[in-house]
Amino acid sequence: MLSRIAESLFWLARYIERAEDTARILDVNYHMMLEQSQQSYRLRWEPLVIMAGEEKLFHEFYSEANAENVFEFLAFRQDNPSSIVQCISKARENARTIRDRISREMWEDINGLYYTVTRFRPEDEIAAGPHRFCDLVKFGAHRFHGVTDATMPHDEGWEFLRVGWSIERAEMSARLVDVQYYNLLDALPSVGAPDNHQWMAVLRSVGAYEAYHRQYHSAIEPEKVAEMLILHPRHPRSIRFSTSEVQAGLRAISGSPAGSYANEAERLAGRVVERLRYDRVDEIFKQGLHGYLNDLLRMCGAIGDDIARTYFYYAVVA
Repeated sequence: MLSRIAESLFWLARYIERAEDTARILDVNYHMMLEQSQQSYRLRWEPLVIMAGEEKLFHEFYSEANAENVFEFLAFRQDNPSSIVQCISKARENARTIRDRISREMWEDINGLYYTVTRFRPEDEIAAGPHRFCDLVKFGAHRFHGVTDATMPHDEGWEFLRVGWSIERAEMSARLVDVQYYNLLDALPSVGAPDNHQWMAVLRSVGAYEAYHRQYHSAIEPEKVAEMLILHPRHPRSIRFSTSEVQAGLRAISGSPAGSYANEAERLAGRVVERLRYDRVDEIFKQGLHGYLNDLLRMCGAIGDDIARTYFYYAVVA
């Protein structure tokens, strides 16, 4: 497979996943905000920008992190490279350049999603609230995953897609737990202890609310929420599951057997997976949740960089 094709597949998957994750946190946060006081409402929009990793850029354009500004910035802003519309545009462009390597159904699906989201008028959606727009993006991403799984051969190209959306998902889950845990436990003492609605929002942001109750059979507790989103071995949006998918995908690409690695990206992925397999949530909190998650984010970034060095870059012969 050519390097440019592998890179386009990898980033196609990452952009689709980023658009879906952003739509999830926007939609859930908006609806949970309606049940909260005006004071907690003001406190809960800034974390969404931090989770998207675009805090500095946001403050170049806006003086206040309110509902309208955050929704416009994360959903429609053309000069925000992580906005939903920009992510879907970039996903479509990556798909366009490799149309001969993906199925016709995949191209039609991503092309249709692009034209649908670009027809939305930002001012109308900001006035009406984000639910209609975010729902379309979420189910568009789900449909793309289903179409891809059903129509694309599960060969080397499919593995690059798998690695792409898994590493993006791991990073978003890490930022979500880090930012929201600090925000809900440390930043809100003046408005009283956060209630279950706020932790429900965290779980619903990653589609884990029902799975949490099936796993724990108890009221929502912050430590158990963190445990599920970091260490759960089977939930598709936990960091452990996502990094295991990254490791499995990289091994499938290189052909490395279990217990070995062919490059630095595989070595780092294996190191993260083994760490998550044996860590316990009480030990994580003792050493510091923020530092632990920052370390995981740093490792995920390093894995992405090493994937690029190994598979996407090539030496220019003089």
